[in-house]
Amino acid sequence: MHHINRRDFILGGTAASLLAPGLAAQAQAQLLAQVTAVPGTLTLGTKLELNTLDPHFFNGFPQGSSHSLIFDALMLLDSNLRVQPALATGYKLVNDLTWEFTLRRDVKYHNGMPFTAADVAATYNRVPNVPNSPNLFSQFTKSIDRVEIVNDHLVRFHTKEPNPTLPGDLSRVFIIPAALANASTADFNTGSAFCVGTGPYKVVEWVNGDRLVLEANPGYWGGKPAWGKVVEKVIKSDPTRIANLLSGQVDAIDEVPPADIPRFRDDARFAMYSGPSSVVHYIALDSDRDDSPFVGPKDGQPPLKGNPLKDKRVRRALSLAINRELIASRMMDGSVIPASQFMPSTFEGTSQKLKPHPFDPDQAKKLLAEAGYPDGFKITLHATNDRYPKDRDIAQAIGQTWTRIGLQVAIEAVTGTVFFGQASTQKYSAFIAQYGTEEALVGPRALIHTVAPATGMGSANRTRHSNPAIDAVIQKAAVEMDPAKRVLLTQQALELTIEEQAFIPVFHPNWQFAARKELVVESSPLRRFNALMISQKKA
Repeated sequence: MHHINRRDFILGGTAASLLAPGLAAQAQAQLLAQVTAVPGTLTLGTKLELNTLDPHFFNGFPQGSSHSLIFDALMLLDSNLRVQPALATGYKLVNDLTWEFTLRRDVKYHNGMPFTAADVAATYNRVPNVPNSPNLFSQFTKSIDRVEIVNDHLVRFHTKEPNPTLPGDLSRVFIIPAALANASTADFNTGSAFCVGTGPYKVVEWVNGDRLVLEANPGYWGGKPAWGKVVEKVIKSDPTRIANLLSGQVDAIDEVPPADIPRFRDDARFAMYSGPSSVVHYIALDSDRDDSPFVGPKDGQPPLKGNPLKDKRVRRALSLAINRELIASRMMDGSVIPASQFMPSTFEGTSQKLKPHPFDPDQAKKLLAEAGYPDGFKITLHATNDRYPKDRDIAQAIGQTWTRIGLQVAIEAVTGTVFFGQASTQKYSAFIAQYGTEEALVGPRALIHTVAPATGMGSANRTRHSNPAIDAVIQKAAVEMDPAKRVLLTQQALELTIEEQAFIPVFHPNWQFAARKELVVESSPLRRFNALMISQKKA
């Protein structure tokens, strides 16, 4: 039972979803007709599939991309991952356990309700309690003990322990009206009335897996939005997405396959844009369980003694048996760079000691023999087939080089909607995914630290990897308020992670976009593709 005050909350066309079916359809059609008449329509063809309108359900790439058009956070990250003001105009550290944020005045939600400190408190109370999330936002709220409302435009965050990254953490949590504090994910997904934010665009229509239609918010606190109407069309198929741009059905596309980049570079009707990412394409290994579902003896061999993935020599062998340079130069045509850690070493706080592992199958074989598996073993590598550029092909290439060190490898690629649910419930022994981080400690904190629901650490640790020594360094770094000391601790955590081979970094993608020649696309290190990145080219 959800206790939501609809009297003041639902206004105008946003109430369509709560009307009788016939009236709702009529109201929706009228609103769509009004939006269509707005000048300046931008239509995007994106591979990103949103899946939910609940801004607190899933900390994923598509959600962060689309939700940032509808909702705002207290702070935001710019294209250099620097923290900038948003709904908060500024902040100060009162003491090691208290941060004070000054809120922007005269901000209104899409339905005209004013934004106040009560909304901030309600939002942060809701975040840890959203059920069934594949990747909770509580990793960004873990340190908050309580939110104190000083007045309508001043809040204090009291933390359980020092948290030097709180302003950046708050940039990842979108604020909703206090009236929606008890709304369920289903409420957001089935009713546009619940998708009310302070962002530059309002929700008009959402069809899961197909499209999101938005209209400009004329009262946006940040000024007039660049586009009167925005349509995000989900087009998972690379050839279809490209055909849509070539035929003029969309204005810009993301995830341009490497083989198609020259086509758009050489066509005067279009422009190519690219940018570095703070994302890693990585392999997760089931190093926790004694028995793993997709690891076993090769055909005709006796049973294995335990799970080989528990031995870090085996994990290092699998890393050394990946030809990163070949993947980067030939398969991806230079659109990725080999990875040694979570973020490229050009980003602040990363380790300068770590280098991508060379392709060394001979050393890999020696490590397997030392670990007691001279003849290898059988393993299935799971991947997506619709999520990342050449995701299935990359998995197959890695599988082929793993066979060179004596493994019997099967590749199973499934849709992203199936993949992430199964990976989260430990259905796999080895799988490939991507993870984006805005700060150097986020990767170790979320993927490597032992799963700890009470603190939010290990929130994306789908293999349940656990190493107390690494945990201890991550925990020290997380509360170190001295910037220089914190960087050293973060680098130590990263180096221990690779020494333990707690995961296998493969490469960092460069984002690739193609657009009509009249448009400019500004890339973001995080995986984003939305109207905030796109503007008209100046004459």
